[in-house]
Order: sequence, then C-alpha cells, then structure tokens
Amino acid sequence: MKRLLLAIFIILISSPLLFAQQTGQQKMHQQMQEMQKMTQKMNDLLERTQRMNQEMNRQMKQMQDEQVNNQYRMMYRFNEQLHMALGNMKNASERCDLMMQNKEMMRDKEMQQEIERLQKHLGEMATQAEDAVQTMERLTKRMQLQKTAQLNENE
Repeated sequence: MKRLLLAIFIILISSPLLFAQQTGQQKMHQQMQEMQKMTQKMNDLLERTQRMNQEMNRQMKQMQDEQVNNQYRMMYRFNEQLHMALGNMKNASERCDLMMQNKEMMRDKEMQQEIERLQKHLGEMATQAEDAVQTMERLTKRMQLQKTAQLNENE
C-alpha cells in the first residue's frame, strides 16, 4: 500500500513538471518554425529585389530618354540599398535563431524573454520590408507603364 501511495505521489508531483517541460518544448519548436518562416520570407524578398534590379538594369539599357533613365537609376540604387538591408535582416534573423537554439541562453528566463522580444521585432521588420518591396514593385510597374505610353506616343 505504501508503494502504491508513493508511486501515485511521484506521478502527481512529476506530472506538472513533465507538462511544463512539454509546453516549453512546444513553444520552442513553434518559435523555431517562426524563425524558419521569417528566414524564408527574407530569402523571398531578396530574390524579388534581385529580379527587380535585373529588370530595371535591362530597362535602363533600352531607354533613350535621359530623364526616364535617371528615374530608373534612382529606383535601381534605392532597390540596391533595400536588397542590402534585407540581407542584413536575414543575417540578424539567423543569429537570433542561433541564440534561440542555445539551451544555456534559453534557460535564463529573462534572456529568453529578451530573445523572444528580438524575434518579435524582427518579424515586424520583415513585414515592413515586405511592404517596402511591394511598393518598389508598384513603382517599377508604374515606370514600365509610363515607358510603354511614351513609346506609343513616339510612334
């Protein structure tokens, strides 16, 4: 009878600890998945800015109008800077991911909270970067429409 009570007592005491450990592991797994998604988002944004730059470079080579060429050049240079910023953000998200994987750092609750805060800020920055890339895509499309309209006028 004592053994049964002892076994029940041990199970009751260890259940919350096991549940807390499992919940912590689930949270960590979810955070790691979020970091992977953010890194993938950064890769996507980097590819999009690279394609835009290639297209703008092609357009500048075809354009005869110096004013339009200057506009493309300004956008091209801005997009280069955006591309570099995205690369830096990707590197930062990879470093944050490494910190999250460091068990010693994540054992300290205050450190864990600060790293989670960093992750949140990086996610917000990724969303803002996505907005910036979309704006550049719209500007590029608008420039192409103006170029087409100019070519049609000249014919």
